[in-house]
Amino acid sequence: MGKPTVQWTTYIINNMKDQFNFDLHFQRGYVRQKDRPWKSLLIHTFLNNGYVPNLLVWKNGDHLGESKPGKFKWIYYAVDCKQRLKSLYEYLEDKFRLSDDTPPVNGVNVAGKLYSELSEEMQQALKSFNFAVTIFDEEYTLEDVEEIFYRVNQTKPLTEYEQARALLGEENLSIVADITKEDFFSRINFTSADLTGNVNEKTVFQIISLIMEKNISFSGKDIKKFIADIGKKKIPDNIIAQIKNNCKYMEESVDEWTLKECKAGLKKSVIPSLFMASAHARKFNVEPKKFGDWAKKFLVEDYSKESPFGLTVQSRTSNILIVQKRTELMLNDLKNFMINVA
Repeated sequence: MGKPTVQWTTYIINNMKDQFNFDLHFQRGYVRQKDRPWKSLLIHTFLNNGYVPNLLVWKNGDHLGESKPGKFKWIYYAVDCKQRLKSLYEYLEDKFRLSDDTPPVNGVNVAGKLYSELSEEMQQALKSFNFAVTIFDEEYTLEDVEEIFYRVNQTKPLTEYEQARALLGEENLSIVADITKEDFFSRINFTSADLTGNVNEKTVFQIISLIMEKNISFSGKDIKKFIADIGKKKIPDNIIAQIKNNCKYMEESVDEWTLKECKAGLKKSVIPSLFMASAHARKFNVEPKKFGDWAKKFLVEDYSKESPFGLTVQSRTSNILIVQKRTELMLNDLKNFMINVA
């Protein structure tokens, strides 16, 4: 299969900006956006004409039309280059300053400078930096580039989940992404870092593992193995339906909760167990409002760090026994509540 490697300068790559697509389904977000030290060292590497690994892109025949008769503006899908190119584009647009501890370049101070504040000579050095770009052509399928991404990133600092999600295929990732767009998920206390790191997606797989009664911990390693076992076989429709129905049920249950109550009660660590509790409540036709009253009392009003349940939350462990204990305590309290209100 064809995979020529070409040399493109920063100047050329910047002029091709609209031809680079960073949205292949297995790509993680732009995780370096706030990592100024990393971005600064990257720019310093360019200015110093240092080594940068090949940019890997996929040219599958998609294009933006003709730039001139018979010459197409091909689309290049980022396989392994997103963080580097996004950071480069940001710097060229004066969106961040180099860190104050950025080393000099050939004796010239560049620390703290925007692109526009560099000398003309330094700007030219950046524009003329040569990237080696490996292009996987139309003979490569989407599955081929998924496998390339997976193998290339085995030695890079991706999380266990970020590595595993490349194995799921587009359909399963779309299903998971669709679940995370349910209104209830917007109420869960995910931080911006959690969302950047796909913790919301990982939470979906934790829920699936409980529904499927998989005796696994919530560690990155175990979840990665669980995801690898699922692979590209479509997640069963009944599991998808159960999760979505529970989402709608819980959204109705917490509809009147304040933002403060959601932040306190809907911690990411309790969500998988809460899904199991909601499934139990739905099985016995507990009205959403009553379930919400119980959840608020259990997770917010009566919550104590020193209680048996609170200790399972405070332990911040993915151990399977702790996860099971957390779910058991929650279900037992819910069952007592249902008896008392019956």
